[in-house]
Amino acid sequence: METESKKTEFSIGGLFKRPEISRKSLLIALALVAIFSAALVMRVYPARYGYYLNEFDPYFDYYATNFLVKGFDTKGLQGIMEYFSWTDTKTWFPEGRPVARTSQVGLHFGGAITYLFLRNLLGASVSLYDYLVMFPAVFGALTTLTMFLLVRRVAGGGGGLLAALVIALSPPVISRGNLGWFKSEPFALFLATLGAYFFLTLYDSKISYKGFIMRAILAGFLLGYANTAWGGALYFTAVFGLLLLVTPFLKVDQRRTVIGGTIFVAVNLLSSAMFPRPGPSILTNPVGLVLLTGIGFSILAYVVKSVVDPRYYSKTLVRTVFAVILAGITVLSFGFVTGISGRYQTVLYPFQRTGNPLVESVAEHFIPTGAEYFDSYYVLLFLGGFGAISLFRRRSLSSTFALILALSSIYIASSFSRLMVFSSFAYALLAGVGFAEVTSAILRPAVSTGGKKKMASFALRPEIKALYAIFMIVMISLPVVMPAGASETRGPWIRAADTPVSLANAGTGFRAQRPDWFEALTWMKENTPQNAVIAAWWDYGYWITVMGNRTSLADNATINSTRIATIGRMLMSPERQALEIAKSLKADYICIFVVGQKIQDERTGNVYVLGGGGDESKKQWFIRIGGLDINAYLYEDEFTPTPIFWEQTLLGKMMPYTLFNYIDGQGRIVGQDWQRGYNGLYTYEMKYPADGTGPLKLAFASSSIQENAPDGIFTGVLIYKIDKDFRFP
Repeated sequence: METESKKTEFSIGGLFKRPEISRKSLLIALALVAIFSAALVMRVYPARYGYYLNEFDPYFDYYATNFLVKGFDTKGLQGIMEYFSWTDTKTWFPEGRPVARTSQVGLHFGGAITYLFLRNLLGASVSLYDYLVMFPAVFGALTTLTMFLLVRRVAGGGGGLLAALVIALSPPVISRGNLGWFKSEPFALFLATLGAYFFLTLYDSKISYKGFIMRAILAGFLLGYANTAWGGALYFTAVFGLLLLVTPFLKVDQRRTVIGGTIFVAVNLLSSAMFPRPGPSILTNPVGLVLLTGIGFSILAYVVKSVVDPRYYSKTLVRTVFAVILAGITVLSFGFVTGISGRYQTVLYPFQRTGNPLVESVAEHFIPTGAEYFDSYYVLLFLGGFGAISLFRRRSLSSTFALILALSSIYIASSFSRLMVFSSFAYALLAGVGFAEVTSAILRPAVSTGGKKKMASFALRPEIKALYAIFMIVMISLPVVMPAGASETRGPWIRAADTPVSLANAGTGFRAQRPDWFEALTWMKENTPQNAVIAAWWDYGYWITVMGNRTSLADNATINSTRIATIGRMLMSPERQALEIAKSLKADYICIFVVGQKIQDERTGNVYVLGGGGDESKKQWFIRIGGLDINAYLYEDEFTPTPIFWEQTLLGKMMPYTLFNYIDGQGRIVGQDWQRGYNGLYTYEMKYPADGTGPLKLAFASSSIQENAPDGIFTGVLIYKIDKDFRFP
């Protein structure tokens, strides 16, 4: 009895025993909380300008997600299934847009399912719009935790913390994952990094067989689902295909690779194929074939190893590689591989540009410069170099994965500015490894070997450690806070956070609230017929459809380049021809956007300078995409309009300005003859007034572009009603 009493007492006491947490684990946990908090603060910083969805695509993604939520609320699962047959005729009128075949469906379902869970199961009282505004900021901040887990497997806890900090503060990552950026990257990158972590854990010797199978399934599903949420996530699938290809040459348990890899590949492909994009074509997609080739070669190498004498294994494996290459060439020659778009070809061959003016007109498709890399990464470039050298010395699975991911990420990031987000993950990983290596070498406990000279050198070690710690803190923190000063002169890390959402600053680069588009979209929704069709450049199509609740002709999906070229020709054609095009498009209104500055001059009165991100700055792309001769409309700088632009194009007449004089670089008025380096001054002249008799009548002008508006920057939206009864003389 006494023994039983003691056992009972011991068991009860054990229930209340204080959990033992090491100091190191506690410090890491606190650091992760701080990093997550910093990441979230950096991403929600634009809320100071307004709580809105950002950029353009997120408005359509919200629109499609709302369709799913409304469908579930009214019809349950049947309402959700209607999404797959939905052709939205409010976009790309009159043909409409087959949403499921032309969208990142995984993002829409991810937003809808998590919102319904939060609302219906947790009882949260929040609108879908407000939830989706925060969605990217939260998942972007959570990615710091998944990145820590991933890099910790390669570089230990210290390297993982640095990698998490880099992702928390990296300008390319923040700019494509801040408040309101309900687009593919934040969600897909979270899924992909978490899936990569689970894949690497397959090689832990302590996990059970059941845990091994579950992790393989989870890794495959997460990476496959990421493919449905963002086309760029296919890159991670390709990385794992390459990793599986090289595993036979590494010191790993090949049996784990064969079993776990087969499950991973099967689940990845099934998950990728469950939605129309990428759909079943993933099997013939180059990325899918890389994945299948990788697992196929791993299985073949495992079979070879089991039947061939170990002395001849290496030679036989090399022969097998040549056989696989020959088989791949055969497959390519028979055309079994799905072709890739020009955009993806540019990613593979960064020095080969598409030459398509529609692609080249998008700012995020510009080639990143060396200055952008230095501004974004600073000391991480050097730490990353140490990390790469360190990884080349190893032959472990995790180090090989890190090398493939990092080096290929840096390579593909050189093609488009938008892909610099991949370079952030590369430098986070490499810098984490480099930081761990350097820190380990410097802070390694000293070992006495005797001798006065040696002991004297060891006496300086604490001072060196302190100086190293201070140096690293300063170098890593420097790009976050420097240079200080006004918004325009602060460092890129702060500028990336202090960026208004596009609708708040009217889609310009100004760090200020500009209400013009809010005014225009509200007017559009309240003062035009519900079936009205609005013609505008494709940049504004999503805003018109979602916020203006009206039908648009083109938008950022750019699924019909012919339609976009037609709109460009309409804007750059003479009145008669332009109105014929507008009528053929069944447009009722034409909307344009003009940015510039109004100046009160004592000598000349009110004058205007044009330029700042509106249609006045995009006209050269209207011309190129429309297939017109740019020299007929613009001077040799390919920006300044010629008299033909002002007198013989619809866009020139829709802009309420007339050339007054040119000024030189010193601000001196030099007359009306243009020379390179001159900028135009304009006076206000409304050519299509509301009470006029022309083919267009002004229906709406936002506050900042009206003639009596105060001096300063204007971001004006003008909406003209087409007089379909007008007849040219």
